[in-house]
Amino acid sequence: MKDFEEILNYYKEEIKWNPPFAEILSNYSPDSLKGYLIMRESIQNGHLPKKTRELIFTILDSLDDEVSGAKAHAVAAIDAGLTMEELVEAFVIVTIAKGINVLCKTGVEAIKAAERRNLEMNLTNENQ
Repeated sequence: MKDFEEILNYYKEEIKWNPPFAEILSNYSPDSLKGYLIMRESIQNGHLPKKTRELIFTILDSLDDEVSGAKAHAVAAIDAGLTMEELVEAFVIVTIAKGINVLCKTGVEAIKAAERRNLEMNLTNENQ
């Protein structure tokens, strides 16, 4: 099983995020943290493309008003090839089903983070 540092490195490398629950679970329920990571790893080589998985995480975090996670997953989705149009379309679907508040709160923050990453990627590609 992985130790705490390996688990944190997974999050930092995979989605450039330090989840707020990781240290707490590591201190008081390390088996729970390991179990959570096993679930996460089980989908890494699953049937959905990475951009789709990250989009789903973005939307779910947005529905829970979890800004840091939504932003991290939106950036990871862009890195995996999701377009800005696909991201915004997903939020339009959420708006239809759940109302405008999800978009106005966490959704806008996630989209702005994705825009910044998209711009960085475009600038890097132009400079090559």
